[in-house]
Amino acid sequence: FGLWIEPQFQSWALQFDLLIRAMNFVYFWLDFPLLVGVGLVLFWRKRDYYTLLRDAVLISGALALILYWMYPVAPPRYLVEFGFVDTMERYSNLSYQAQSMRPFVNPFAAVPSLHVGWAALVAYTLFGATKNWGVRAGGVVIFLAQSVAVIVTANHYILDGVIGLIVCGVALAIAIALQRRGYLGI
Repeated sequence: FGLWIEPQFQSWALQFDLLIRAMNFVYFWLDFPLLVGVGLVLFWRKRDYYTLLRDAVLISGALALILYWMYPVAPPRYLVEFGFVDTMERYSNLSYQAQSMRPFVNPFAAVPSLHVGWAALVAYTLFGATKNWGVRAGGVVIFLAQSVAVIVTANHYILDGVIGLIVCGVALAIAIALQRRGYLGI
């Protein structure tokens, strides 16, 4: 598709130590930990949005597992010959190859990028759950930051993020259809 810009983008970003550390933080902490935190708040305050987010995340996770199994793809961080750097390991001492992480991580699960897809689900859910523009803007900022972080950290290609958005969009549509049919799933 002519989208081979990831090596140049990461090379540019590697010039800025603070940017790399910020993107590592976004990639690691503003994914599953954020998803759990938002889920807990929604569980207590907006149960219908909690159910929507939970179901969309679970359905997208199931769809992603099928894709990971059918089409295993290594993330760019393994392609050091193209200049990619595993910023999580080099700058933050976090490694998916660490012995303690191995039971929880598939190293060949780059497509789809659930980091991007789940950040979009969080932003979508926050838009529906609140009228507070600060919270809504926060959801959009997290989505945009995560979309950049997956490339800067060499964990995904642009296309991985696009496919993550498609998978999560399909999952969201299924979750909405379930709610409209009267499924409460609480």
